[in-house]
Amino acid sequence: MTPLEITLIILACTIIAFLSGKISFSIISAGIMISLIMTGVMKPAEAFAGFTNTNVVMFVAMFVIGAAITKTSLLDRAQNLVKKYKDNPKMLILIATLVAGFLATLTSATATAAIMIPLLVGIANEIGVSRSKLLYPAMAVANIATASTFLGQGSANMAWSDVMMKAGATTPLTIWDFTMARVPLIIISVLYMIFIGYRLMPDHDNTEFEDNLKAKDTATKLTSQKEKLAIFIILATIACMLLEKTIGVKMFISASIGAIVLVLTGIMNEKEALASIHQPTVYLFAGVLALSDAIAKTGAGDVVADWMLKLVGNTTNPYIIMAVFFIIPLILTQVMSNLATVTIFIPLVSTACVKLGVDPRAAVVGVLTASCISIMTPMAAPCQIMIMGPGGYKLKDYFKCGTPLLIILTIVTIVMLPMMFPFY
Repeated sequence: MTPLEITLIILACTIIAFLSGKISFSIISAGIMISLIMTGVMKPAEAFAGFTNTNVVMFVAMFVIGAAITKTSLLDRAQNLVKKYKDNPKMLILIATLVAGFLATLTSATATAAIMIPLLVGIANEIGVSRSKLLYPAMAVANIATASTFLGQGSANMAWSDVMMKAGATTPLTIWDFTMARVPLIIISVLYMIFIGYRLMPDHDNTEFEDNLKAKDTATKLTSQKEKLAIFIILATIACMLLEKTIGVKMFISASIGAIVLVLTGIMNEKEALASIHQPTVYLFAGVLALSDAIAKTGAGDVVADWMLKLVGNTTNPYIIMAVFFIIPLILTQVMSNLATVTIFIPLVSTACVKLGVDPRAAVVGVLTASCISIMTPMAAPCQIMIMGPGGYKLKDYFKCGTPLLIILTIVTIVMLPMMFPFY
């Protein structure tokens, strides 16, 4: 068998393992990496590279910072703000999704997850609301809002416009085109989660979870002086992460420094810091990242891209063109990284549109949008992996809540983008 065929078989086995709900995340992840090595698809260094991925480093550090938050009064203050909405799940979802969406436009969905997971879990535990009801809605909106502005991950948007222009386009995209195309989808996503999505999420009791993101441990209450120092370190760390482009320091570096300083100042001891790291999430991320890289490396994306061109054929119907250029990368991004999806498909759709004699702007914005609607599986995006353990989710939960939203956003995008950026 070819490496591509082997990778697709491993992908199918991974999905089956997730669907079964009977195999631990760590075993699934280890199985992915070992299988890729034993079949020769990847070398050991490549298969295990996920453990040194900067996203892993960042959220490991944020686990430590999250644990430190539970020792301060920050959660108490956040709790007091939302406690009155304890019996109003719609308002809780609104607050969680709006904050997540805002942070994602400034940074990325991954950074948003690293910042918000400890806060949402801590608040949910304190006010007695199931964390499972909050995490997925917030992170789904964060995904959909990512790269919607020229900030954070969206700073690369104009580079994709340049790729389009080099392919032969005559009209460039502006920085606000990406925003205007995404705002309606963000609004729809928030409303969906408020009125429909939260009802489709599991309602796990927070006491079921065996992690260190539980209610605040009053036995280890900080002194007033250390509390002020802890809050300063935590807020400074988050500020540095948000200002990554301005200060020139990568988010994973800022997060790591913050975690180290918390230990050095005695706010947390080494044992507490190490215990706060949710190891199944680290293992799961590393394995899924290896599988995503294998999909890109073996050319699965290129194969799908060729199919896409054949599907478009010589049609002149703008909605058929938009549907093909949007739906195929949308499906592919559910099992491989957003960046890989964009890197493969934006040059492809740009060239294809120029050959067809149509304006490629709608197709380019569509691919970027599709890559951000990565909400259907834990493999779709780092933030979806990060919430799987803390939220107690199974693959069916992603399907159950994500499928209706994905269908709605697909229809809206296919209709809207050719109107915003006419092909002819």
